[in-house]
Amino acid sequence: MIRQAVAAIGLAALCACAPTLHTLEPYRSDPDAARALEAHARESCASGPDGPRALPAKPFVTDGCSLWIDDGWGEPCCVEHDVRYWCGGRAPARAEADAALRRCVEERSSAGLAWLMWLGVRMGGHPIFPTWYRWGYGREYLPWYGEYPACTEESTDAAQCGP
Repeated sequence: MIRQAVAAIGLAALCACAPTLHTLEPYRSDPDAARALEAHARESCASGPDGPRALPAKPFVTDGCSLWIDDGWGEPCCVEHDVRYWCGGRAPARAEADAALRRCVEERSSAGLAWLMWLGVRMGGHPIFPTWYRWGYGREYLPWYGEYPACTEESTDAAQCGP
């Protein structure tokens, strides 16, 4: 029975499904805070370092510091990291998102903890893993670091091209 439960949890962890609800307060219980954060995520993605591009099909949600202890100091760092990971993009954009997380955690806690979290996201957040916290988790599983559709003046799907 225990082995079956562990296997079920392991399979769920490897699922490419993205969560559909915020699990972090205040976004879980405050619709206005959730809408403001979701608008920030859409705006950040639409004007990201790779240039204007179509927004992910899956809605933005955050769970704070995925697979890590959320204790207040790290939440702002992890939520912003989730914004960047939801959107995805090229490999250099991921490296910068992870470096920004490291800098934020170091400012709020310690260099040692920042390094551990950086190492965790560099290893565990790779887009090759079909997890809910991978790079580009708001998009379909493939392409991993591929090109996402650019948004131009001629784009026909305005809902996918910005806030």
